[in-house]
Amino acid sequence: MVSKRKRQQFKPKEARIKFLLVVVFILAAACVVRLLDLQVLKYKSFVALAEGQHSLKESLISERGKIYVQDRDSGDLFPLAINEKLNLVYAVPKVIQNSESNLEEIAEKLEPLLEISKEDLIAKLEKPDDLYEPLKHEIDDETKSKIEELEIPGIEFQPEPHRFYPEKSLASHVLGFVGYVGDLRCGQYGVEGHYEEMLKGKPGHLVGERSATGMWVSIGNMDFVPAQNGDDLVLTIDRVVQYKVEKELASAVQNYGAIKGSAIVLDSKSGEILALANFPNFDPNLYSEVEDANVFKNSTIYDLYEPGSVLKPVLMGAALNLGLVGPHTTHDCAGSVEVGKYTIHTSDMKAHGTETMTEVLENSCNVGMVFVTQLLGIDRTYDYLSKFGFSELSGVDLDTEVPNTIPPEEKWNEVDLATCGFGQGAITVTPMRLITAFSAIANGGELVQPHIVKKIIHSDGSEEMIKPKVVREVLSPSQTATLSAMMVSAVKNGVAFPAYIPGYRIAGKTGTAQVPARDKPGYDPDKKITSFVGFGPIDDPKFIILVKFNFDKGDVWGATTAAPMFKRLAQELFKYYQIPPSE
Repeated sequence: MVSKRKRQQFKPKEARIKFLLVVVFILAAACVVRLLDLQVLKYKSFVALAEGQHSLKESLISERGKIYVQDRDSGDLFPLAINEKLNLVYAVPKVIQNSESNLEEIAEKLEPLLEISKEDLIAKLEKPDDLYEPLKHEIDDETKSKIEELEIPGIEFQPEPHRFYPEKSLASHVLGFVGYVGDLRCGQYGVEGHYEEMLKGKPGHLVGERSATGMWVSIGNMDFVPAQNGDDLVLTIDRVVQYKVEKELASAVQNYGAIKGSAIVLDSKSGEILALANFPNFDPNLYSEVEDANVFKNSTIYDLYEPGSVLKPVLMGAALNLGLVGPHTTHDCAGSVEVGKYTIHTSDMKAHGTETMTEVLENSCNVGMVFVTQLLGIDRTYDYLSKFGFSELSGVDLDTEVPNTIPPEEKWNEVDLATCGFGQGAITVTPMRLITAFSAIANGGELVQPHIVKKIIHSDGSEEMIKPKVVREVLSPSQTATLSAMMVSAVKNGVAFPAYIPGYRIAGKTGTAQVPARDKPGYDPDKKITSFVGFGPIDDPKFIILVKFNFDKGDVWGATTAAPMFKRLAQELFKYYQIPPSE
């Protein structure tokens, strides 16, 4: 029998054994957890690390396609958008913090070079597990060299192409720009946005094996996918015409006191856009310095407005085509007409008496156009507005076109029908949609699709010409000839006389539209939109010009603002294209 004293001697030994067992168990458990962490949880990380030590992987950057215009006489290409080589500077915060560097000291050194505040830099650098933190895009080689001289661990660089626009603000709303959405570099607005997929190309990569010294092993496994450069674009824009239009538009907006203006020059036969401008414009090289992003919006395809009297030839053309009226058909204008509970007046508040349909256009008579639309009726009016393209996008290759708004046919009433005759109420348009509709009048009745790219030069060197596209026939050739002659009379003998150029037969129409009030029903008494659309010479039209201005105040009319600018542009184009007088 074991004595009590001996039993007491065994207890410390048992305790030590138990303690050792617990320690061994804990160490074993720790080993198991560590092995689980290394072999299971972090397996992919260590595989990637091993591959990084024994493999080589390089991303191959594609070059963005260039954008050109072509000289009309020589055929030489002039660049509007090209590429420069710059650099992206980025940080590897994990490396920086593992090197026990002083973040504040690093930020102080980088602040003047990157023009980023010290606080923002520290916020980017103090991310212990971050392996990639972009600091600044598009730094030049000189700045890169200065940063490299600092020898800061974890500050790295990578080549970065930079979009450069050598003509600065010329055709800025045609081009758009290449900017950043987050860290993604992509085309925005204009051609850059619309043709993003075609311009950006496809990046490639090179994957191979490297030796212990880090050199590429040429006999090892290799996967090489070359980068595919983006396609080049040749625009329809005529550089000379574009320059003249922009210069004239900027001057007119300032001289007339408009808040903004737009102008388009279109080849009615091919649908080629020879010039497109808005003012104010911008320099796409400095897009990040623009304070109001609304400047980027291309008003010719984005701004919806009630066109006013410039729409009158469209519906007069419909009535002519259906045989409802002829140029000498008459009606009696008493100065106003009752439609439902509303009274519609002539724009000059005068009674024109008995007037022909030609005189309706000459006088820009609202009452006369109510007579025309009542002959047409809702069904045929809606049908012809659709045929002229007002219920669909023009299809122009620019980013991004806004659709017109026309109420569904079943929601029209007699007032909508009447006011539509002089371009108010039921319909809103964009300038692009309006000038495209006029292409059907200038082009013998055929509606053409406008386009801004003439030729695509693919990365393999092959070329693709963009062919003119006729959307549909809207009017018969004979009726478009009749309508064109009526519009010539409107310029020579009517309110559009400020657009008249002696010796040239120009067809055109003015527009002075009211602007709906934002905070109440009806129209704003101060705001107006003035416009003019015209083409010539009518025997063989070489161009259509649309001019539009937005006013916040003033006693302004299409005849006193848009028509004179049209005249100045048309005179320049007649000289430039060497078109002799026909009268």
